[in-house]
Amino acid sequence: MRRLFVCSVGAVAVGLLTSAVSLAGPPLPPPVSLGVSSQQAGPSRARVSASIAVRTSRRGREGTNAGDRGHAQVISVPHRGGTGNNEPLYPALPNTSPFLRNPHPVGPDSFWYTDGSGHTCIYKPSSVLPCFTVTAGGGGAAGGPGVNPAAIAAAIAARLELFPGRIQASPAASRGGLTGADSWFWLSPAPRREVLSISLRGESVTVSAEPSIEWRFGDGAALVGGPGRPYTPGRPPADAIRHLYGTRCLPGDLGRNPYVLPSCGARGYPLETLVHWAISFEATGPVSASGTLPSRSTSTGVAYPVSEARAFLLAGGNR
Repeated sequence: MRRLFVCSVGAVAVGLLTSAVSLAGPPLPPPVSLGVSSQQAGPSRARVSASIAVRTSRRGREGTNAGDRGHAQVISVPHRGGTGNNEPLYPALPNTSPFLRNPHPVGPDSFWYTDGSGHTCIYKPSSVLPCFTVTAGGGGAAGGPGVNPAAIAAAIAARLELFPGRIQASPAASRGGLTGADSWFWLSPAPRREVLSISLRGESVTVSAEPSIEWRFGDGAALVGGPGRPYTPGRPPADAIRHLYGTRCLPGDLGRNPYVLPSCGARGYPLETLVHWAISFEATGPVSASGTLPSRSTSTGVAYPVSEARAFLLAGGNR
């Protein structure tokens, strides 16, 4: 009788190391992604292997340093407790199986890959999943899916951490702007290019996300530009994000002041930035490929009140 199970070997502990960014101290190492497989080699004997490899690069966040770190290791540990050896190490799976044809066999973040020895395996982060010997039809020559860089890249892209930053302003949002005078805006930390890589049995796939930023000032005006920069006296630099409001919008104006714009909110203009991320991938190894993936968007916003200064003509101007 053939049996396939997921085993846990006491001699091997495989875990995920997640990174945490602390503003009070140096950053911890980046996350480590695992590719793990476990097979029964007999009634009381099993083989466990793990492929550990990741490189990550992040820019534009407070408390982080740019750079790539990677580690790769292969572990093979036999667990023996008997003499039986009548179970297949890599069970047969027909290439006509609907399970094999599913590009994400055990969830949206899973995919098929080959282990370099002709076996077809399932990858899912932090899981122990089997490998198979794919057979043609009822058991002829081996066949099956090879490494699919696009599927690997899609799984990596889903785990990219894309942050829009927070809107800062001068004058600050707590004070509010003034009609007829420029207000400065910028994002802190500024969105930057994000990169995440993974290696599976000689195939290396790198996913990159490039940001573009759209500013919506709340009064109907919009601008596509960069992350901006903090206010500095003197001539404004070319990459400064500035906006001149022509109509006031203060807390309490909504529904009471007939002269404010319809877009005026309860606490000021709804200032918002949309960060659009163009995502691409590049694969090297047994299969070389490159392409684009569906884009993603992140956003951040703040209420920005704007007051006005009025001039009055008084009688007796010669006084």
